[in-house]
Amino acid sequence: MKRLAGAAAAVLILSLSVRFYAGFHNYYAYQELRREAVSIEGSFSRLEARLRRAVRFYGNPVFFKELARLYLERALAENEFGTPKSRDEFLDRAQHSLSEQIVRSPADAFAYYELGKTWMLYNFPLMTYFDRGKACFDEALRLYPTHEFLNLSIILTYLTQWQMLTERDRSVVRLRVRMMEKANKDFMPKLRDRWLRSYENTEKLDDILTH
Repeated sequence: MKRLAGAAAAVLILSLSVRFYAGFHNYYAYQELRREAVSIEGSFSRLEARLRRAVRFYGNPVFFKELARLYLERALAENEFGTPKSRDEFLDRAQHSLSEQIVRSPADAFAYYELGKTWMLYNFPLMTYFDRGKACFDEALRLYPTHEFLNLSIILTYLTQWQMLTERDRSVVRLRVRMMEKANKDFMPKLRDRWLRSYENTEKLDDILTH
């Protein structure tokens, strides 16, 4: 019985090692293909195939993260140059990959941030699923409350969609801006700079933050 148990354990370890190797082999092959790719659209099928093999062999959350990134990039391209139907199909795939990533890494704030982005992009420019996207963004900030990039990106989204927020949500956003401004002297200049990429001046931004 001891020999049988030992043999079974050896087979299990070997199987796990093979799956681990195959997963990373396909992931590294994907990275090489991506570096060589002239365009994501032109190389999409090969890129997707490598990542799908990687997650099939070994469910590393990094593999699901990269697969979601690939799908979201295609969704953004479809949003600009393709059709709403194709965009939403790629968003569906991105959401599935991000959900798998979160199952394996539930404390990953960036997975929730990316999931929030997918909800915001459905039916764009209509914010049909704004509340679902906001729930993901809020969870990202709960998990990593002081991260500069997350705060800049999420707060800017809320500021540009101010009419979608409740009065309570607006108070929370203002409080978070003050908290980040106090903790990081570069935060407000960076927020204003990001705002000016879309607007001619900061009058509306100043009005929002002072009322």
